[in-house]
Amino acid sequence: MFLGVHLAALATGELDVGLLLASSVVLVLGLVDDRRGVEPGTRLVVEIAAALILILDLPGNPGILFYLLAGGLVVFAINAVNLFDGLDGLAGSVALVTAVGLAVVAQGRGADFDTALTLAAALAGFLILNWHPARVFLGNAGAYFLGLCLANLILEVSDGPVELILTSGFLGLLAIDLLVTLLRRRLNDRPLFIGDRSHIYDQLRDKGMSVPTVALLAAATQAVLLVLVILAERYLGATWGLITLVVVLVILLAALDRLGFLRVD
Repeated sequence: MFLGVHLAALATGELDVGLLLASSVVLVLGLVDDRRGVEPGTRLVVEIAAALILILDLPGNPGILFYLLAGGLVVFAINAVNLFDGLDGLAGSVALVTAVGLAVVAQGRGADFDTALTLAAALAGFLILNWHPARVFLGNAGAYFLGLCLANLILEVSDGPVELILTSGFLGLLAIDLLVTLLRRRLNDRPLFIGDRSHIYDQLRDKGMSVPTVALLAAATQAVLLVLVILAERYLGATWGLITLVVVLVILLAALDRLGFLRVD
């Protein structure tokens, strides 16, 4: 996917040097993490460094608040994708839906949507080999790269802090799973950075769903969430759209708690 995205950009004369450098940093980080393991603190420092490379390459001067939110978004997206990569075809299918959705948004806002479509194409090719039973896997290297690319697409279509936060809703299920994971571990006095088998997708598997069914359900849910974000912005505007999405997020978290997804089994 790394080669597919950047070689396609190079071939069309649209190579994004900032994205290339930042994604190279997280790719190397992921390869080392896959091979030898990296301490959470060290991993966070490198992720922040990659975020700085990416946001300092942004055009214009969007302001300090935008930079801070952008840096947080990059780190959040990298870890959200990595935590969601727990089943064959799961993270890839959700990311594919997200990339297509961001291409639609970019076109509507008059921004460049070629990178989003290129990422979607790379993901489609990857999913052929990653669908259950998978022969190729993201690993940390692929997950970090994918998370950074999704964050970059969100930054490219956002003009201000409020719009950035609203468009970050395109992380959808990826963000929800990360928030549920952190909340679940906190509520159950578990270490925040030690993995477990109580993710939403793990619990769906424990309820008897097959791996392909969980992946397809996740992709469909992501599509619904993206449509909700698009409609909220279009009909309510950035500010009220953001408020509406926050309310929806609180309701979803409460529903997941009621259904038992915040308990550790």
